[in-house]
Amino acid sequence: MRLKDKVAIITGAGSGIGRATAILFAREGAKVVVNGIRKDDIEETVTIIKRSGGDAIYVHTDVSISKQVKTMINKTTENYGKIDILFNNAGVGYSSKYFMGSVIDTPEEDWDSVLAINLKSVFLTCKYTIPHMIKNGGGTIINCSSIHSVIGCGADIYSASKGGINAVTRALAVDNAKYNIRVNAISPGPTETAMIADALKSKEFREYWIKAVPIKRIAKPEDVAYAVLFLASDEASYITGHNLIVDGGLTIS
Repeated sequence: MRLKDKVAIITGAGSGIGRATAILFAREGAKVVVNGIRKDDIEETVTIIKRSGGDAIYVHTDVSISKQVKTMINKTTENYGKIDILFNNAGVGYSSKYFMGSVIDTPEEDWDSVLAINLKSVFLTCKYTIPHMIKNGGGTIINCSSIHSVIGCGADIYSASKGGINAVTRALAVDNAKYNIRVNAISPGPTETAMIADALKSKEFREYWIKAVPIKRIAKPEDVAYAVLFLASDEASYITGHNLIVDGGLTIS
């Protein structure tokens, strides 16, 4: 087991990449704290893990609110005594209520909200998790970015939030290497998740992306989860400050 006896927090674990990663981490021996705001979805993730013999708890948290993030961290350490891994997966994008288009037309309140959910959340979880990792002698943090952090996508606010994640990942990696804490980002390409589920119902949309990706398919959440597992494991012990792009070759084509 690659994560035996590790304690991992996974935000946004109610579906998609977050759920796939939580299930995979538990299968690899980790005790998993799953986070989200959709109670039924998160509880289902916990149920799936426990039915397979894994260890998981659910903490309802809005990761853009400092007090709730503190509570999540405290409940983790109360239950498991430490934090080894933090996967910042929670975020909003195309399926959200927020405007995803040109900055010219983006409402200011949407800009503030998306940055709070996608980027401020990383600040808050790292702020309150890193002291525990220092005390524990180290840890690893993986931040979920996007290929749209490195290429334009027409959703300016989304690109801004994900580009910010890449920048803070590099800064955190340099600042915390001395504490044996590694910090990396992962940038998925088009993936079969709730974020683009409605768009994927369109045959034209699906065929466009399949044609655009050299591997000729849209990623499954598990494709990304295995990459997160690698970064979280000791196999990646000399990797920090890196943005691992998981996109079937899209951004190099």
